[in-house]
Amino acid sequence: MESLEIIPPIVGERGGADVPRMRASLALRGLAGPLAAAAAAIALDAPAGLVMLVLLAFATGNLLVGREPRWASLLPFMGFLSRISGPAAGAALLLGAEITAGVEGVTASGVLAFGGVAAAATLVAWQLATRLRGKPPLTRVAIIGLARTAESLQRELHLSSVEGVEIVGRIATGPVEPATASNVTMLGALTDVGGIVQRERIDLLLLTSEAPRLAVFDEVARSCLHLPVRMRELSGFYEELFGHIAVTEINSAWFQWIMHPNYRVGRSFADRALDLVVAVIAGIAALPVLGILALIIRRDGGPAFFKQVRIGERGRPFTLYKLRTMSPEADETWAVNDDPRVTAIGRFLRRTHLDELPQVLNVLRGEMSVIGPRPEQPALVDELERVVPYYQRRHLVRPGLTGWAQVRCGYSGSKVGSAWKVCHDLYYLKHRSFWLSVLILGETVRTLVADPQYTAEPSSVDFILAPTPPLTAPPSQLEAQPAAV
Repeated sequence: MESLEIIPPIVGERGGADVPRMRASLALRGLAGPLAAAAAAIALDAPAGLVMLVLLAFATGNLLVGREPRWASLLPFMGFLSRISGPAAGAALLLGAEITAGVEGVTASGVLAFGGVAAAATLVAWQLATRLRGKPPLTRVAIIGLARTAESLQRELHLSSVEGVEIVGRIATGPVEPATASNVTMLGALTDVGGIVQRERIDLLLLTSEAPRLAVFDEVARSCLHLPVRMRELSGFYEELFGHIAVTEINSAWFQWIMHPNYRVGRSFADRALDLVVAVIAGIAALPVLGILALIIRRDGGPAFFKQVRIGERGRPFTLYKLRTMSPEADETWAVNDDPRVTAIGRFLRRTHLDELPQVLNVLRGEMSVIGPRPEQPALVDELERVVPYYQRRHLVRPGLTGWAQVRCGYSGSKVGSAWKVCHDLYYLKHRSFWLSVLILGETVRTLVADPQYTAEPSSVDFILAPTPPLTAPPSQLEAQPAAV
């Protein structure tokens, strides 16, 4: 996964030296675009009034949408586009001024030129600002809970190349255990949490699901309220930093989000409109391609299209359509990387995801959405519901062509991969909205162009999900990285 960063929850004496550099980097990112656009106007001998208008328009655009969103590191392509959203908004404001007020000297080509210069300057400024800021200030973290939980977080921080977070150690909620082979330092008992925070210079306490909550709150309130330290749930930390839900850190109470009065139940008109617009455009564009591909696929004697029953919203089965990528006699088991059952044209179709094009019919019929969890076969669903906690909750929303799990962790299809995807499907279930769907749709462009078909997944999800017998099967059964049949 891509490199992530987290800004410390507090900036005290240890982080104070970084504040001027952070402010300078923010100023550089905010001013580079407007100043470059104004300089371009001066270079074109624009009158002083127009130069000021260009400067004002692009500065206003940066103020409106130029701030980096919190999800930028989770969606790298859309995060990149967000960096030039300020210049784009400035160009739109300048063009709007010309249309409504007829500003002399402003033309469509001029606006395009100013916007391009501002965007280029902004991207360069982002690179310079990153070097100016240097490494993010370090957040020193102590985990209140068991050693395996601390090791799980430490491992995912390493896998995700997160900078700015250091796991100092853990705090035991009971008697301090004897030293073990754990690579996470034992800092002491909960009864000494105040002393630990001061001695180890802890910035953030993470409360795990196995810790006795009331006892932790009582002790922290007694000894830490006057200290520069903050505390939060480990499950929320995972959610914000990694973009998924650590299922071993939640229980049924987590689903209170779905019962909250502000939670949007069902699909809005905008959601269905997005589905229809994308499906119609994709369907019209795909017709000639589908015709050619169907003729090529039929050369081996089998049918061009492949039909399979999948489980959809609320557990209802439906027939999913795909272009056939395997030999006609292939069985319906997990498909793996370099699967011998995949035909030559099938490998190309899987790599480019063109085999999914017929599913626009499922979208038009309302059986699928453009954005949502990927649907699975009934037999696999029955098996996964027995071994993956909360797997059936993903059926609360309509399945999709692409989704949060697909753009974040690929189209894997082993038990490990399915458990990994459920962590992301639950994140989407909680945060789903029309604008998140738009972001996922945009990020899908990156996965079609840049990502391989078989995206790397953890060799085990014991560090995210509570271990169960099927998930502790031999590595040969679990570590393959399959794609959907």
